Amino acid sequence: MKAAETPIEAYDPAGVIEAVNELQPAGKDGALTAIETYLKTREPRQYPYGLLWILRVLFDVPAGMAFPPVALGTPAVPAPVKSDLIPRYPILILRDIPLLVSGGYFLRGLPEPVEAHVEFFRKNGVLRPQPLKPQSAAGIENEFRAIWQQAYPGADPSAPLGVIQAQIARMSGAE
Repeated sequence: MKAAETPIEAYDPAGVIEAVNELQPAGKDGALTAIETYLKTREPRQYPYGLLWILRVLFDVPAGMAFPPVALGTPAVPAPVKSDLIPRYPILILRDIPLLVSGGYFLRGLPEPVEAHVEFFRKNGVLRPQPLKPQSAAGIENEFRAIWQQAYPGADPSAPLGVIQAQIARMSGAE
């Protein structure tokens, strides 16, 4: 799972889309078992950040329940106060394209084990019903700005917009 080992600063939505679409047909138990197997057999020197993003895209949570926070340190972009605008924070799915809103984290101590998120989704997760079918990213910046302005009133979207644009470029192979 290439996307599992991708560093945050090199996040590419295409890798997450590929992983989610590969895991989704296996069903909830099959997908989580594949992730657990990967965690047991992976190279232990590299933290599998990408699994956090894959899990947030692969699963929904029941109404009234929030996604678990990602405990990697202090995010470069804090979570919005109104979590319903970006419920999968730091992931925002637009046009079936999973974008990583926070372009990075300021690490503080050891990151939370991915296994805690696997356990959360095993207990509470609802597998997405369909594979991702990404649409064209042309003009997606306007949709992002609109959500950003609602989620972060008065905040300048320039820096996160640049992060999103870089991700779209990676996804299309333009970077």
